[in-house]
Amino acid sequence: MLNLADLIDSLPLQIQLSVCGKEYLLAHAMTSYPPVMRSKDYYLMGNRNLDLFFLEGMEGYISCCGHTPTANIIWKTGEMYLDKPQNSIWTNEQQNVVIMDCGSGFFGGRLACMCLETGERFYSQ
Repeated sequence: MLNLADLIDSLPLQIQLSVCGKEYLLAHAMTSYPPVMRSKDYYLMGNRNLDLFFLEGMEGYISCCGHTPTANIIWKTGEMYLDKPQNSIWTNEQQNVVIMDCGSGFFGGRLACMCLETGERFYSQ
């Protein structure tokens, strides 16, 4: 268990990827512009600006995050879910924030995955 904890602690808090000409940032809860390093909690839990981040994102990047189950997003609308409302991947209107947490740790939730090259989405039963 200690080795696993050390491994997890050594992983990057945010990853930047270029896929098919688009710039992606991946983090657990919230991303930041690459030259700006934030505290560990920022990437893992977000901050008080999390709602604003979800709505506006960051210009020039598509942020893929988890942490907040898509069923718990309070300003959601049906068309912002990419598949099944309440229980699928969600994106903001600008399509520069993608929330991947579909509540797999909760009753009725499921695990989600998305191919960044094709946009194809996969869900657990």
